[in-house]
Amino acid sequence: MATISRNSNTTKASLNALPLELLVHLIATYLPTKDLGALRLANKYLEKVLFDTFAKEFFTKKQFMLSTASLQTLVSISRHSAFNKTLRHVIIGLESFDATDVASLSGTMSCAQYDAFQKGYADQFAVSSSGRDQALLTEAFRNLQNLDTVGIRDYEASGRVRDDDRWRSYGAPSISREIGLNLRTGSNKFASQAFLLLMQALADADHPVSSIETILRTQSSGLKDNAFFLGSPNPKMDVVLGGLRQLLLTLNPSGGHHDSSPDADLHSTCLESFLLRCTSLEHLRMNFVKQLHYSSSWVLKRLCKTPDPLPAIRRLDLGMLVIMPDVLINAISKFSATLRHVSLWKVELQWDDAAHWKDSDDRYDPWPRGLKDLATTTNLTNLSLGCLSQRDKIGHHCLVNFSDGKIAQDYSGDKRVWMPLLLDQLVVERPEPSSDLSEIDEDQDEE
Repeated sequence: MATISRNSNTTKASLNALPLELLVHLIATYLPTKDLGALRLANKYLEKVLFDTFAKEFFTKKQFMLSTASLQTLVSISRHSAFNKTLRHVIIGLESFDATDVASLSGTMSCAQYDAFQKGYADQFAVSSSGRDQALLTEAFRNLQNLDTVGIRDYEASGRVRDDDRWRSYGAPSISREIGLNLRTGSNKFASQAFLLLMQALADADHPVSSIETILRTQSSGLKDNAFFLGSPNPKMDVVLGGLRQLLLTLNPSGGHHDSSPDADLHSTCLESFLLRCTSLEHLRMNFVKQLHYSSSWVLKRLCKTPDPLPAIRRLDLGMLVIMPDVLINAISKFSATLRHVSLWKVELQWDDAAHWKDSDDRYDPWPRGLKDLATTTNLTNLSLGCLSQRDKIGHHCLVNFSDGKIAQDYSGDKRVWMPLLLDQLVVERPEPSSDLSEIDEDQDEE
C-alpha cells in the first residue's frame, strides 16, 4: 500500500471529506498497522477522529513480554496522558530465551542471529535477576488509572482484525525475525515466577484489580503450588487479594512431580492459603494438567477442610481433571450457600466401587447420581457441562455425551425444570462387550 504523506493537501482534503462511518469502519479497520499509523498522522483532524478507534484496538488490552524493551514500552504507555486511562487489561506473555534452543540450533543460526539471541537471553536474565522487571511493572500499574485485569498467557491469541490475525507480546515478533525462531513459552517455572511477579507488582503499586487471568495452553504447563507463596503478612497484598472478584487459573500444583499420593495432607498448601485470603472472590476457575491423577483431588480436599472457604463465590469452573466422584460432588457442595453457576469441562470420574455409583444393571454410572446429589445440596441456576467422561473398573475410558449428539450443553433457570431434562439426555458410550475371547486375541494380532 502506498505511504500516506502528511504534506499532501489532496490527501487531506479527500480523506477529511469522507463520512466518519466510512473512514473508521470501512477504511481504517482493514489497514495494516503501519498504514493505520500513517493515516492517523496525516493531519490533526484524522488523528482526532480516529483516536477512539485506535485506542480501543491497541490500548485497551495489550500483551508484553518480560524484557527491558517490552516492559519499558508498557511504562511509556502508562505515562501517556490519554493511554493511561484507556489501558484496562495487561497481559504478560511467557516468551523466554531458552539456552537449550541456541545450544541445539547454533549450527543453523547466522552470526547475527546468534548474537541477537545471546543479547536477548542476557537482557531477560538481567531484568529478572536485578528486580528491574518488578520495578517497571509496579510503576506501570501505579500509573494506569483504569487497570482492571492482569494476566499471563503462553500462546498467541487469534482474532486480530489486521496484519496476521494473531495477538503477540510487544517486541516478540521483532525478536523472532532477528533470531530466526520463535521464543519458547511453556515453562512451568517461568509461568509460576511471572505470576508471583504480577502479584507483588500489584501490591507494591497499591493497585488492586478485579480480575487475574492465568490461561496456559502448552502441554503440561500450569502454575506450581509455590506460585501462590505469600510469605510474611503483607497488608498491601491483603488489599489486592481482598479486591479480587474473578480468578482464572491453570494449575500444575506438583509441577509434574510427586503426584503419586492421593492424601491431601502430604502436599503443600500455598494455593489453599492464597484462596482463603480472596474473601470477595465471586468467580473461580481451576483448570488442571489432566495427566496428574491426584493433584486436583488434594487441592479440592484441602480447600473443603476449611469451615467457610470463599464466602462470596457464585461461579466455580473446574476443567481438565481426573477425580473421584465423591471428591467432586463434596467440593461443589461445600460452596452451596452462595454458589449459583458450575462449569465442568473435560472432567473424568475415576472408578469407585461404591454401590450408589452404579445403575440398575450394576454398571458404573456416576454422572447421573452425582448430578442428582448436586440438585439436592446446592441452589444452582446455571450448569455448563462439556467433554465429560468416566473410567470403569478395568480401565475403559467412556465418553459421556448428550442424546442430541452434542458434547457440551448449558442449562439455566429453575433446576427442577432442567435437571430431569439433563438426566434424560446423558448418554454413556460404553465399549461393546466381547462374546468371544479369541476375537480379542485376533484383533490384538492384527494391530
